[in-house]
Amino acid sequence: MLHLLKIEWLKVKNYRAFWVFSILYLASIFLVNYIAWSVVERTQSQAPAASMVLGSPFAFPKVWQTVGWFSSWLLYFPGMIIIMLMVNEFNFKTHRQNVIDGWSRKQFIGVKIAIVVLFSVLITVLNAITSIFFGSLSGGGFSFEGMEYLIYIFFQSLAYLFLALMLAVLFRRSGLAIIIFFLYGLIFEWLICGLLTFQAKATPFSYFLPLQTTDVLIPIPFGEKVFYPDAPSAIALIIGVLAYITLYVFFARKKFLVDDL
Repeated sequence: MLHLLKIEWLKVKNYRAFWVFSILYLASIFLVNYIAWSVVERTQSQAPAASMVLGSPFAFPKVWQTVGWFSSWLLYFPGMIIIMLMVNEFNFKTHRQNVIDGWSRKQFIGVKIAIVVLFSVLITVLNAITSIFFGSLSGGGFSFEGMEYLIYIFFQSLAYLFLALMLAVLFRRSGLAIIIFFLYGLIFEWLICGLLTFQAKATPFSYFLPLQTTDVLIPIPFGEKVFYPDAPSAIALIIGVLAYITLYVFFARKKFLVDDL
């Protein structure tokens, strides 16, 4: 697997779009959280009563959840990277060349799955570093309490990126896959969630929509009881997330193994 990952690195190290979106994502993680931290600090200094509502979202132990929630909105950047990397294989026929050179189809899709896992680990580490930075900046002592949100961030990253990988394999067109990825995550799932909650009065089912399961794991750090008053347990949500991840991997792998090269 390490040998295959080295070959993948050779494919992307000179790919400009990969570096542009990667740098944008890294910068955005810090900037989004910095802007939110600045707004909270300014609000609390100008209106001390706001502390009763906001609390201390960027202080330990709440910072793990806060950074995870703000950063979760940026997962579309690495999702786009996964889509572009996979679709490029089809566009430039490198997937076919790899198989001709001796790779099995299972090895090819297996290394793509490994890349998603590696990306998710890096995203989790980045969130951990950002949380420690802003937690220290907000005063108070370091706390391990609440670090379970790093596990939730990892599962959330897996869910978003494996969905992106599946869309790339299914459609083989970066533009179409990215549009569907964005439309479903930012519009369609929220519409379905709203219909289930307010029209069908089936709120419990809305918590188990594909991306909503991970979003509920990392709720908004202020007012979560208002937005998710009867949210299922973390264990139930994680089981749901793992079920969806399994389906994404199954369909992506199955599609690649049976399709013509």
